[in-house]
Amino acid sequence: MHTRLRIAFLMALTTLPFSLAAQERVVAIKAARLIDGSGRPPIENGVVLVRGNRIEAAGRAADISVPADAEVIDRGDETLMPGIIDAHAHLTVRPDVRTLEGQLEGMRQPDGKQMLRAVRNIRVQLLSGVTTLYVVGEMHFIDVQAAEAIERGLIPGPRIIPGGEFITTTAGHGPDDARTTDGPWELRKKVRRNLENGADHIKLTVTDRMRIGPRAGALLAPGESNFSREEMQAVVEEAHRLGVQVTAHANNDSIRLALECGVDSIQHGYGLTPELIALFLKVGKGVVHTYTIGYQTWFAEWAYLDLQARVAGDWVNHIRDVHKRILTEQPARAEQVKQRRVELLAALRAGVPIAVGTDSMHGLMALEMENLVAAGFTPLQAIAAGTSQAARVVGLSDCGLLEKGKRADIISVKGNPAAQIRDVGRVAFVMVAGRRYDDLSFR
Repeated sequence: MHTRLRIAFLMALTTLPFSLAAQERVVAIKAARLIDGSGRPPIENGVVLVRGNRIEAAGRAADISVPADAEVIDRGDETLMPGIIDAHAHLTVRPDVRTLEGQLEGMRQPDGKQMLRAVRNIRVQLLSGVTTLYVVGEMHFIDVQAAEAIERGLIPGPRIIPGGEFITTTAGHGPDDARTTDGPWELRKKVRRNLENGADHIKLTVTDRMRIGPRAGALLAPGESNFSREEMQAVVEEAHRLGVQVTAHANNDSIRLALECGVDSIQHGYGLTPELIALFLKVGKGVVHTYTIGYQTWFAEWAYLDLQARVAGDWVNHIRDVHKRILTEQPARAEQVKQRRVELLAALRAGVPIAVGTDSMHGLMALEMENLVAAGFTPLQAIAAGTSQAARVVGLSDCGLLEKGKRADIISVKGNPAAQIRDVGRVAFVMVAGRRYDDLSFR
C-alpha cells in the first residue's frame, strides 16, 4: 500500500506516462512440486508468478510464461504451498500449567510487557509459515496496534486480522476487564467500540459453564450459556449491520445457541454430536479446531522456544515429542484426543468445513495438521484446513489458495507434505504479500 502511494505521488510530480503495473516487481518461484491448497493433488514442476503483492499465475512450469525480466527463485526439491492461516490466534498469551488463570494473568500485565511478548510470538508464527493470523481476543487493542506496526514495516510479521477486545458477559469466559458487558444495548455498544478502535471482526466467548469464582467449571442449566439468546442476537445483528463477521468460542450445547443466533464461525467446537453436525450443515458454517492448546495443563516449554530452538522446525519437533510423552503419562488426555478425532472425522465426512488454529501455542500449526491426519484426514485435507478451508471458515476471500488474484502469501517446505504431513513443519521459504521473510533469524 505504501509503495503504491509513493509511486502515485511521484507520478503526480512528474506526470510521466507510465503505469503502476509496469513498476511492480515480478517474481517467479519454482519448485519440484506445488500444492495449491484446494485439496487437489500436487502439481509436479510447479511455479508461482507474483506481480507486486498478488499472484498472477500458478501451476505447471510448462504452462506459465515467465517474463524475461522476472526474478527467478528456484526452491529445488521443495514444495510450494499457500501461506498458512492460523484461524484462532492470541498474540500475547503463553499458556502454562495454570491453564486459564495463567492466561488471564498475562492479560492483566502492562501493555508494554504484553506487546513485547506479542512481537516474539508473531515472529515465531511467521517463520513457521503462518502468513495470516486471525486474532480472536486481546485487551486494549494490542492486536490492532500490532497489525498497524506490521503494515508499516516496524516489525516483521504475518498479516493480522484483529478482533479487538473479547466480548463476554458477567461470569463469562475472558479477562477481568472484558467481563463487564450485559444486556443487548451494552453489547451493541461494545461491538461499535471495537470497530471504532480498528477490529475487523467480532469475537464472542460463549460458555455453558461458570468460568470463575468458587463454582468455576460448574455447568449452567441445560441448554443455557452465559449469553441469553437476546444478547447474542443483538451482537450478531449489530456486527452484520456494520458489515463484519462474528466468531464465537463455543463448545457442547452452547454451539447450538451460537449457530441459531447467526454466528459466522465456531472456535474450538468440542462436543460435536450428530445433531450439532447437522446444524452446521443446515446453516452452512464451519468450525476451527484447536488441538495443541489442550496440552496447556502440562506445558512448561516456553524457555526452550526462546533460549534453545534455532529454527522453527526445532520447536515443532520438540513439542511433538512433548505431546507423545504427555499422551503416555496422561491416559485421560489420550482418551480426550481419541474421542475428539472421532468427532472431527465425522464432521469432515458429513461436509462441515473444518479449519485449525493454535489458540496460544504459537508456531505449532504443523502439529494441528498432523493431528487431523491422525484423525483420518488425508494430508491434502489437513493442509486445506490450514489454508483454503481456514479462509472459508473465517470469511477471508483473498488468501488460502495459490491461484491468480490471491495475495502472494507463499511458503515452501522441504519434502512432500502430501506424502508425509510432517514436512509441513520444515518451512524453508516465507513470502507475505510479495515480501520475503525467510532470511530473518529465529531469535
